[in-house]
Amino acid sequence: MAPPHILVASCGNPDAGADAFGPAVTAALRQKRGQTPFFKVIDLGIRPAALLDHLEGVDELIIVDAALLPGRKPLPGVLDIDWDSPARPPLAHDDPMSTHGLSIAHQLELARALGLLPPRVRLIAALINSPAAFQPGQTLDPKLAALVDEAVRRIADV
Repeated sequence: MAPPHILVASCGNPDAGADAFGPAVTAALRQKRGQTPFFKVIDLGIRPAALLDHLEGVDELIIVDAALLPGRKPLPGVLDIDWDSPARPPLAHDDPMSTHGLSIAHQLELARALGLLPPRVRLIAALINSPAAFQPGQTLDPKLAALVDEAVRRIADV
């Protein structure tokens, strides 16, 4: 049996504070693991609509992003959960518009409707409770930067 084809896709803006989490994870993952025929790493930047161009033949999709949970205390580590799990908290980016334009949640629903969504979708996210953490011109907070290695370990161990 062939190994599964895994796509790791990050969203975010490297020049907007907490939004730099996803791109930082994919950059670190590329250094650690690299690309293989069965493992691909992409940075969607602030254009999650580009995700649809990469889903053909993918068995597992791992979305990496900073997730805004207004008014809730962030987790001490990263959230690692199946996208469709009822335990996944509602995310601010579930709204139709986000800092990425159309949200990644809506891109995943579109992929599902088009029959492109892989059987397994995971979310690896740093949970943020303040929209102020996403301000343009900010660098990645050291507390979030420390979570990059944890996210890479969770992904690289698949």
